[in-house]
Amino acid sequence: MKILEVSKLTKSFGGVTAVNDMNFSVNSGEIIAVIGPNGAGKTTLFNLITCIYPPTSGSILFKQKEIRGLTADQIAHLGISRTFQNLQIFNNMSVLENVMVGRHTKSKTGLLGAIFPLPAVQREEEAIVQSSLEKLALVGLADKALEAASNLPYGEQKMLEIARAVAMEPELLLLDEPAAGLNPTETRDLVEIIYKLRDQGITILLVEHDMETVMEIADRIVVLNFGNKLAEGTPYEIQNNREVIAAYLGEEGLSC
Repeated sequence: MKILEVSKLTKSFGGVTAVNDMNFSVNSGEIIAVIGPNGAGKTTLFNLITCIYPPTSGSILFKQKEIRGLTADQIAHLGISRTFQNLQIFNNMSVLENVMVGRHTKSKTGLLGAIFPLPAVQREEEAIVQSSLEKLALVGLADKALEAASNLPYGEQKMLEIARAVAMEPELLLLDEPAAGLNPTETRDLVEIIYKLRDQGITILLVEHDMETVMEIADRIVVLNFGNKLAEGTPYEIQNNREVIAAYLGEEGLSC
């Protein structure tokens, strides 16, 4: 089943077209990678899907429902969450509190519940703490739950942002350059986390420059170049696509 369908999607900023007539879909349970040179339109595409930017034209269907025009909060409630190319960590909060922020988007008690500490509110808060700890365990940070988020090294801050995004209980998770800045051990841990998320029923759409990681984990790859879709296919098909090799991978290509 298609969980995401992008059709004729275009975004222009003045006279510059960042995404042009984009068409692709994501099936439930897939890991799809979006690649391309810097400035190809990858993050703009993510910003369109998550309604940070309104599209100039085109359609975005999530579970067969049009989502263009919705707010970012509405998108999160529907079941889409994301990480960012530039870390969005609350440095004045603990590691646990950062994840709880994501989990609170699913809170049922609302403002009145926060004002009046009723038993139902207390039970929900306990459930939020427990769920947040589970997400931290998933990314290997459970033992640092009470530390200040600002004290974490860069790689662990990236894992924290993933934990917070997963705490929102998404059906579709967008990861914007998750391997950027990670060392080989951290990258291997990231790959295992992505596989675990997929096994839990979360569909993954990621932007990534680490071609070794992309070729290993992606079911399909969408290649962008100057805002246009240059190619789409399996890692093997993309690896051997002459247009992609010339525009992006280099004349020698890339081994899977």
